[in-house]
Amino acid sequence: MQALAAHVLLRLGYRIKEVNQFGHPDITAFRDGSEYRFEIEAQVGNPRPRQLEVADFESLTAVPDGFGYYALAISFPKPYWVVVPVYRLADRKRPSSNVLLESLSDKNFSADWTAEYQDILGASCRRIEIASFRRLSELAVSGRGL
Repeated sequence: MQALAAHVLLRLGYRIKEVNQFGHPDITAFRDGSEYRFEIEAQVGNPRPRQLEVADFESLTAVPDGFGYYALAISFPKPYWVVVPVYRLADRKRPSSNVLLESLSDKNFSADWTAEYQDILGASCRRIEIASFRRLSELAVSGRGL
């Protein structure tokens, strides 16, 4: 999911610096001279409350002039993204439901992610299916989209 999220960002005009399958942050990107960091999660089954781990939160806030986001891909009943600025999660002491995450999300940014993601799925489903995480990440870092 991290690699697909990098392709969403690429389509939204970001330059991808790094995509991590493991480690923190999941994606580091740049746009308009600013650094953006993203923690990516996917929900493929039943909804469950979610909370950023300390290491995730720290990696998203480590750059003083940067921007951190928690992005959740939801697969059912239709694919969409919930993208939450990390500062809105700073005071959360307990896991958050999807409904709460959606209320805290950046609605426009989430809608942009969703539109690009659905377009990628529609146009590139077969290529995504046969590609590895490594190959998808290499394409995003080199600036070549799906």
